[in-house]
Amino acid sequence: MSEMVCEIENLRIYSPAGDPLVKGVSFSLAAGETLGLVGESGSGKTLTLKSVIGLLPRGISARTQKRQVTEETAMIFQNPMSSLDPLCPVFRQLCEVIRIRQKVSRMEARRRGAQLLHRLSLPESLMRKDRYPGELSGGQCQRILIAIALACSPRLLLCDEPTTALDVTVQKQTIELIRNLQKELGFAMIFVTHNLAVASLLCERLAVMRDGEIIETGTRREILKNPQHAYTKKLKGAILDIPGREA
Repeated sequence: MSEMVCEIENLRIYSPAGDPLVKGVSFSLAAGETLGLVGESGSGKTLTLKSVIGLLPRGISARTQKRQVTEETAMIFQNPMSSLDPLCPVFRQLCEVIRIRQKVSRMEARRRGAQLLHRLSLPESLMRKDRYPGELSGGQCQRILIAIALACSPRLLLCDEPTTALDVTVQKQTIELIRNLQKELGFAMIFVTHNLAVASLLCERLAVMRDGEIIETGTRREILKNPQHAYTKKLKGAILDIPGREA
């Protein structure tokens, strides 16, 4: 049996005023597995994800009956431009994470940083002429965030709608990149998105959230082929088909 890297039981999250925002959510994830948290904005997906890594906003509180998460956890945030330090060149940011998390020298951190640039198809010229986030495209900044997450050598990768702020072609490239890296490196992954189609491309299991609750769970095939809840059927119906394309 695979080792569990994340077990959350009866997670409840409250606003500063004490109002319930997430209501009794439970899920678990074994090494190498993928779980998609799907639902509309405000359903509690991001709060659930942030509670896993311990990054809830100030004033928001959480309670669980059980919370067991591997220490080797990293997160990719939704907006790459606001997640990177705008006053620090990106390769320097990457090398700093490598140096601290992997406990290596500055020279070794640069060497490992160069390997990540190559793996993620980022310009190797960043080693010679580093650039600030504002000088790169949104897709390149998102790849820098992915590189920073991989620099933490995660056993569990948390993805908070990392493709939402990107144009459709870069979205596709980023999804394929994350999927290939997950297969190559074997980390478990929780992927948060409002798009059922995106989640189905990346995740073996899906959990549908609405109003702070998980209302339906199942395998990718079960959810797409035979959704049980009316809300899940609504999400499935929102997936747009290309006109004229055969099913």
